[in-house]
Amino acid sequence: MRRLAAFACSSIATVALGLSVALPLSFAQNANSKIEQSTQVFSTDFSHSESASSGSVTLTASWNDPQLGSPTTFHVEGTGGSGKYLFRMDAPSYSNPGEYAFESVADPSRGEWTQYTSEATSHDYEFTMTASGTYNFRFFVMDKGAGVYYLRLNVYIQVSDPNYPSVSDIVSQTVSQSEEQTDGTEYAKAVWLHDWLIDQMKYDSSLKWSSAESALTRGLGTCQSYESAYSSLLTKAGIENAETRDTADGHTWNAVKLDGEWYQVDATWDDSDNNWYGFDQRHLYFGLTDELMAIAHPGHTSIYQADGYGQRSISLKDNYFIRSGEADQWADKYAERIQSHLDDLEESFMIGVDNANDPPSIRNIINGIIAYALNQKSWHTAGREAKLEAATNDTSFTFSVKYADVSVPVESVSVSGDGVKDGKLSLKSGASVQLTATVKPDNATDRKVTWTSSDSSVANVMGTGVVTAGSKAGTATIEGHGGRQVGVRP
Repeated sequence: MRRLAAFACSSIATVALGLSVALPLSFAQNANSKIEQSTQVFSTDFSHSESASSGSVTLTASWNDPQLGSPTTFHVEGTGGSGKYLFRMDAPSYSNPGEYAFESVADPSRGEWTQYTSEATSHDYEFTMTASGTYNFRFFVMDKGAGVYYLRLNVYIQVSDPNYPSVSDIVSQTVSQSEEQTDGTEYAKAVWLHDWLIDQMKYDSSLKWSSAESALTRGLGTCQSYESAYSSLLTKAGIENAETRDTADGHTWNAVKLDGEWYQVDATWDDSDNNWYGFDQRHLYFGLTDELMAIAHPGHTSIYQADGYGQRSISLKDNYFIRSGEADQWADKYAERIQSHLDDLEESFMIGVDNANDPPSIRNIINGIIAYALNQKSWHTAGREAKLEAATNDTSFTFSVKYADVSVPVESVSVSGDGVKDGKLSLKSGASVQLTATVKPDNATDRKVTWTSSDSSVANVMGTGVVTAGSKAGTATIEGHGGRQVGVRP
């Protein structure tokens, strides 16, 4: 009895370095309202035990003080009922210290977490905790003979070790580092954090690990890990982001808001050491439009076209290759071929892509970026501006062009009117005369004439060319302007 009381007291104390605590029932009820009634017991073989009962069946989990970075063994046993038990351990979940917001560390829908054991009286499970914080373990027993098909035991364990920082501490330290090593803009931090993350991680081909905890403390994870970890980093950096979940393709990635525009970023698919296509494949999926991301993940089309979609991505201003200047270099390789069509004043034409042998999912994304770069350039032919609209069509670029009208400059403006002689005109106060400006050549582009008076109190001129003498005696210069030419001054 004294030992039980001592353990109950330690369960509410501040966690010491490297120690674990089985939290009291009140904490468990606050964290999960569906947790079954559990009782803390003490086992002579283990430091800690907890139990839960349903009818005549009792499920007990026992363990010793965990050491972060080393496997902890959980001994699970059943008592009562028929004596023939099936056991299962769910994927553990993790919360940063003091947050009580739990994320499943591994994918609970796959593999070992979905399987019950064969009939046994007990079973041992192992799990390695890798971050300071709180872990939630859920154990299940089924005793068909006793009519118990669902009995769950929840265990909360707090662990702390400075050699194994919490996920939130890792995130804070990493974001601080990004701010020190960049110019502090949203784009620069987003790229830095993206690169840092994929440097730390390796894709988990077993599809087991699926959380920020696994990404940042185990270096392993599925797309869910990449998305969750990158989201945590971006949020801490003050960059708005959202999850893009493509259930049709079984994939997830991040939508990131940079400089007021949404972009699609897939850190999972960027985690590649390949350089098969002559460009940095680690940034192929950074800063894409919805349309370009849907080339890689076709299921995304129905997502971004749905009503209410809140992260519509239509800009490539902060695309990695646009910002790095590589897209301009790729676009320049087509400039001479494009110019030859412009010089022939073609209004539509096609040019084959240089990367036609690359996989469609690669070349069509790259060529979509090149098309954007081409559309940002200024194009001219024979002194005329050409407005270019480039688009991709699998193995070719298609172009539509609008040419500016040919500009014919004004060569001269002559002024005439009743009483005008040798460029001079005399009027009495209050008298008026209509002046006429003649613009040459007749096909000048800008034939509009504007009139000005050097002294409107002597002579005022209207926009129609009517000159009226004022009350003040003197001389005023009346000018008719056409294009850049100035007419005769009466």
